[in-house]
Parts: sequence; C-alpha cells; structure tokens
Amino acid sequence: MSLSTTTVEKRLLATAEHLNVPNKSQSTSVPWVHPHLEQGVVPIKGRQLRASQPIRQGELLMIDVPYALIPVVDDPASSDSLLCSNPTCSRQTQHGSGRISCPNRCLADVVWCGPTCQEADQLRHEFECTWLQRYAAPIRAKWGEYDFGMMWLIVRILASQHMERQQPSDTDNETNQRFKGGWDGIMSFCGSIDSWAHSQVRSWTALVKKYLRSSPVLSHGLSADDTVALICREEANSFGLYPRETGVYPVPEPPVDRGEQFAAAVYPRAAIANHSCSPNIMHKPDHHGRMVFTASRDIAAGEECCISYFDLSKRVDLKSRRDHLQGLFRFVCGCDRCSAEEPSEKESDWVGLPFLE
Repeated sequence: MSLSTTTVEKRLLATAEHLNVPNKSQSTSVPWVHPHLEQGVVPIKGRQLRASQPIRQGELLMIDVPYALIPVVDDPASSDSLLCSNPTCSRQTQHGSGRISCPNRCLADVVWCGPTCQEADQLRHEFECTWLQRYAAPIRAKWGEYDFGMMWLIVRILASQHMERQQPSDTDNETNQRFKGGWDGIMSFCGSIDSWAHSQVRSWTALVKKYLRSSPVLSHGLSADDTVALICREEANSFGLYPRETGVYPVPEPPVDRGEQFAAAVYPRAAIANHSCSPNIMHKPDHHGRMVFTASRDIAAGEECCISYFDLSKRVDLKSRRDHLQGLFRFVCGCDRCSAEEPSEKESDWVGLPFLE
C-alpha cells in the first residue's frame, strides 16, 4: 500500500529532529528536500542529486508533489484504485464510496472523492474536459492505452501550467528556492528531441498535430515543436506509481515486487535523481500521490543519491537490466553494480573462441 500521510509526517518530523532543524513548522512544509541534499551538473549525466553531508539510513530525503498525475486502471467504473482528480488530494477512491464523476461524462477515469474536491478542481478540470470529451475515446481506439495516457499526462501538465499562470505558486518556500518547482522545474528536465529516435519523434509530432495543437479545445499557447519537446521531457522523466517501494536493494529473498501500477506522474524535483542498479534511495508515493524518497542505507558526504528506474526484483542479470534501460531511457547503465558485473577482457575473449572438438 502507499504510505499514509500520518506516517510520512511522522518520519519527516523525526528527520527534522535528528537534524536539529530550527523552526520545524516552516522547515517541514511540503514539498520538502533534505537540507543535506544538493543538486549538481556533471558531464554526460547532466543533473544529479548528491549528499553534501552524511545521511543516515532511513532518513527522508525528499517529498515532492506531482505537477501532473493520471490514474492507470483497467476498469475505472469498478476500480478501487482510481485517484481523486483534485491534484491537492489525489487519494484513492473506493468503488461505491460516493465518489463523483464529471457531469459532462468526459471520461470514466475522472472522479473526485467528494463535492469539496470537485469544486476545488473545477478550473483545472475545465481546461482538460472538452479535450477529453472529444479525443479520449478515439485516441484509445486508434493508438492504445499507452499513447492515450502519455497525451493525457501532457494535457494535465499544460493544465497545471494554466493554473500556475492564474494562481502563482509560493516561490518563497525554502525548497522552491533550492530546487525549481512548477513549470520552471518541468522545463529543466533532461530529454531533448535529439536523444530520441527519429521514428519516435515523427510519431509524437503526428500525434501533436492531430490531438495536442493549441486550439479552442486545448488553449495552451505552445507551438507544435515545443509540445513535442515537452513530450520528450515527460517521457524521460515521468514516474509510475506503485503500491510498494521501488529500489529495494539488495533484492530480498524471496523477491517482493512493487505491485501493479495505479498512476503516472511528473515531479519537478524528484526527476533530478539518476538511476543506479544498486540505488541508495527507495521511492514510493504516499496517499496523496506525493513522491517520497528514503535513504535505503547510509550515504556518505559527496556520494550521488540515486533511485532505480525499474523494479529490481524483475530484472536481475546485467543484460536484462541494460536492455531495459536502453530500450526505455536510451542509455547504457554504467553504475557500480553493472560495471562490476561486466565480463573481464579474458572472459570475453574466451567466450568468443570457437569450440574445439
């Protein structure tokens, strides 16, 4: 199950107590980043998270709020995993619990846990409602669930940008001063057009021109090229949300997988974390869809803080891990674990010799 809000708050206060953080009421507001966590830029990898001072196992490292989030369920009408569409809530709603659907019947996946959340989310939902009414069914029928989910997440990113323009966020928050949030954070994502295959970019360009172009149905003001660039960033940085931790390492025996995905989201700050097949961070969403990073072991000063981009219990050997990362994220993993598991030069030569009878 996802982390309860009470559990996250208790762990955040415990971390603040350990660090002797002054003015805890302000220093523990969410979004929150550990005071010993800093970001830097290195060649090839780009941005990264790094510990400026030692961090103990079990300490919270980050709680980030989603800039945009969509549910991922097979049967929304009967699902108990459907999330409240109000971004400040995003709680799972139980089937038959009085959840409210869109009065325009734009999409069965759009629900609110009650009238308060529906009212609070009215302006944001108006941005996406007409688009969903017009395009959700034909996109799903022609392009499938993955492409529909990707485009809906883009629409919700654009909806959040629209709301940000209408209601500017609090930039005085200490975390916002150290780590970019909001639209600025999204625009700082890695994942340029040049990092994707030409065939993939052509496919996304066709989808943008047909379904995501700025129009009265979806008035966002971005050019087609800028929208394609936004897709490139989203696809390289979005998170799947699962009920159990991702990045448990060493993998326990017997292995425990992270469960079925129930949502997808983009997080301006959490996306800074790079991948390692032997990560020192576990991540998991809480009951409000906020991404929670926890140190899975002691982290030394100067050490990079990494997550795993996939379920480590599912891909154990070097080839399967690298093939997966190359296919989805277009890089060859060179983490300490992968480097240590590479065959030596002598082993490679021996494997390449013809068999002698």
